[in-house]
Amino acid sequence: MKLLRFGLFLLLSGLCLSVWAGFAGSLHPAGDSLSLFRVVLGGLCMICLLLPMSRRWRAGLGLTAAAALLTTVPLFFGGNDGDTLTVYSKNIWYRNPQLSQLAADIRESGADVVTLQEVSRGNEALMVQLKADYPHQHICRFSGWSAVAVLSRFPVTEARCTSRRAVGAARIHKDGQDIWVGSVHLPWPFPYGNARAADAAQEMISGLAGPVVLAGDFNIFPWANSVQRLGQAASAQVVRPLRPTFNLRGLPLLLDHVHAPGGGQAEYRGLIGSDHLGVLARVSLRGSDT
Repeated sequence: MKLLRFGLFLLLSGLCLSVWAGFAGSLHPAGDSLSLFRVVLGGLCMICLLLPMSRRWRAGLGLTAAAALLTTVPLFFGGNDGDTLTVYSKNIWYRNPQLSQLAADIRESGADVVTLQEVSRGNEALMVQLKADYPHQHICRFSGWSAVAVLSRFPVTEARCTSRRAVGAARIHKDGQDIWVGSVHLPWPFPYGNARAADAAQEMISGLAGPVVLAGDFNIFPWANSVQRLGQAASAQVVRPLRPTFNLRGLPLLLDHVHAPGGGQAEYRGLIGSDHLGVLARVSLRGSDT
């Protein structure tokens, strides 16, 4: 019996510590890596509440489950009407063999702005194919296989690139309003360089005047500290509903998302030669109303 109680103590302690450590991404990027499991760990905490335990443990476990699930599950639902800008975002995969089909899907979407990631020297032809529909184009090349790009139907009046692979941003002029649109491609989470790239992105975004929309492959979930920092710098919230956009050996991951000042409504497009789904977001710039 004592061994059983000790095992239960270790289980509950491990669950609670793992959840709370996932909120510590600002202290160390390993916290962001742990945050990837927040929904699963929160669900396990809920299941463990069915086990016999003291009131103190039940209260602590319930609080941990609430913290895990209330900061994640609502993002899978809802959304609000986006009335300002339509953004098509896509990690196109550096070896995409279906560029013509992808170009057709982008045109069919009617998007005002397109943000692309993994624009390799081999698939830059996609930008050429879209030139007639999106004549204003900005690209930031970080390597032969990796560039980010912003394509716009409306004039681009200024453009910037981060010093390391993170964000390429273009200021577009639409209906008398200047709007910054950033194409985001961060590295994988810790032990990789997600946090360092987010530092470079945050520095750039903090210097942009006016409304900012961020879209792309963040390579981490939207509740991670690195993404939260970018959202705060842009005064933007994630566009809902969230859906998995990348499959890692059977594990669905929420890597591609869009952030805008007033949120908006997201829908998801097919793979079309890539390993990432596309995101089509109709966004609002009207503050932080939901």
